[in-house]
Amino acid sequence: MGYQFITADSVPHALELLERYGRDARVICGGTDLMVRLHLKRLPECVFINIRNLEELRYIREEDGMVCIGAGTTLSTLENSLLLLGKAPALFQAAQVFADPNVRHSATVGGNIGNASPSADSAPPLLAFDGQVVVARKDGRRLLPIREFFTGVGRTALEPGELVTEVRFKPNPDSAFVKVGLRNAMAISVVNIAASVDLAQDGTMKDVRIAVGAVAPTPVRAVCAENCLRGRRPEEAVIRQAMDAIQTDIKPITDVRASERYRRIVAENMMRRVVLKACRICENEGGAGR
Repeated sequence: MGYQFITADSVPHALELLERYGRDARVICGGTDLMVRLHLKRLPECVFINIRNLEELRYIREEDGMVCIGAGTTLSTLENSLLLLGKAPALFQAAQVFADPNVRHSATVGGNIGNASPSADSAPPLLAFDGQVVVARKDGRRLLPIREFFTGVGRTALEPGELVTEVRFKPNPDSAFVKVGLRNAMAISVVNIAASVDLAQDGTMKDVRIAVGAVAPTPVRAVCAENCLRGRRPEEAVIRQAMDAIQTDIKPITDVRASERYRRIVAENMMRRVVLKACRICENEGGAGR
């Protein structure tokens, strides 16, 4: 059929293969998206570089005050991580409502962001944590802020020969994630949103970062909404201002899952909920919001 499939036995081997095949190479690990596109005949002829067996890309650990997650780590590992539950609940909650259990056992962190879907559930938490993506190539590596990683629908800042090996971010227990989908199982997000809040002793939000998915060509930071909240208490009048401001941050479209108007209404209400949840002043703090 014009496809080749090569299994890498190490990260250096994978990088060597990526350099050799350049733009013809496609990295595959969980395959939850690529296999669908292949079945639908939406993939051009290419060389699949299989990194599924690379245990060195599967980990969640804390190093020098940063949470580091290997690109080959599955979403099911994230949803069962006590480290994320305690120190990065936004990402923990996103993993809980990602697709269904079967998909979570195969889908990986690197694949979810590398696919660059506007509705990727792991993207808003990583953006809200102001995370970094570790990108490797045969002659070295670079750190890329995740806010620069997504460049369009299905497009990233990766160059030919490069591989995502890790995502990293400063943990924040005052964080949360909320998602709205059309059904409970296998739901692609209509809107998803994450918030990370730095609370002062007097209850004001010293800093706040809000990220939204499925409302623009890429997952986006809600900068205007953040500016309304920063330095203020999470009171109803303040949050109402931010709910209005988020309309400036998003550019939703109408598609088969929802209309533009519906997404705008949902984004407003979800922003209120996720901020209160991150500030721990609402119900359902520990579980996954839907």
